[in-house]
Amino acid sequence: MTKRYVGIDLGGTNLKTGLVSPDGRILGRLTTPTEADRGPDHVLERMAQAVRDLSEQAGVEAADIAGVGVGAPGPLDSKTGVVVFTPNLAGWTNIPVRDTLHEKLGMLVNVENDANAAAYGEFRCGAAKDVHTMFLLTLGTGIGGGMILGDRLYRGASDSGAELGHIVVQHGGRRCGCGARGCLEAYASATAVVGRFNDALAAGETSGLAAAGVTCKDVFDAAPDDALAAHIVEETAEYLGVGIASLMHVLNPERVVLTGGMMAAGDAFLDRVRHHARETAFGSVWEACDIRWSTLGGDAGILGAALAVEAFDRTGRPA
Repeated sequence: MTKRYVGIDLGGTNLKTGLVSPDGRILGRLTTPTEADRGPDHVLERMAQAVRDLSEQAGVEAADIAGVGVGAPGPLDSKTGVVVFTPNLAGWTNIPVRDTLHEKLGMLVNVENDANAAAYGEFRCGAAKDVHTMFLLTLGTGIGGGMILGDRLYRGASDSGAELGHIVVQHGGRRCGCGARGCLEAYASATAVVGRFNDALAAGETSGLAAAGVTCKDVFDAAPDDALAAHIVEETAEYLGVGIASLMHVLNPERVVLTGGMMAAGDAFLDRVRHHARETAFGSVWEACDIRWSTLGGDAGILGAALAVEAFDRTGRPA
């Protein structure tokens, strides 16, 4: 029988679980609340139960599931499967996810950073399936990143090799959530869009949008008719384009994939990002690469986590 794998996208709010074929088809899926406030032990049991429930729902024997892949936020040790720390999950410090789930399920378990998992999903069966070198940026509350170099996930010496949201685009600039100043995340994440908009209002700029409760989506939606919102959106595209060009100069990739909530801004925004990247990058670097939206969207993490454990099962080495 064809092997099947389970991918788990561990989020602060929900556990998204999918049963995946080796060629990247999702054969079944299950979304359940994480209940992170009840602690790591409870969440790990919910993860194990989600695998059992999904197996039953899909009519697949547990013995036919060859492995479970987990995409987890925060710094982690991919060699040991330990989540070192994650701010979105209270109490998650040095949590042995791999070994705990293996004990509960008796299956091969692999743990990857969630953005790395998304990058691997896009590489295996999404917007980068036809290339060998790419990087992915997740554009949401923060900015995460993942890289594929020569068909392999690049993790770095300490599993921190793709923190792409923390390259500096403005020396001495806005304070980032990481504590540094001028990070791409501090300028181009959804949180930063709102922060920069509110800062402009506080500095005397005017807008038809009220400051109270404004969201990133509100700013983007207002941009066609509101001068301040349009300026903030254009600046966001510029910061992203400049950051992407800097990364392109380092990696010389064939593909850049953008994903996350900012995909809702559509192709017009993507075209402005491309414009600013093209204006900044060397011609030879730009001509070798293109910038695209994700084709997998919210499924990238599930697929990447599942296919990373599939790669380990098939080759005996990490994806």
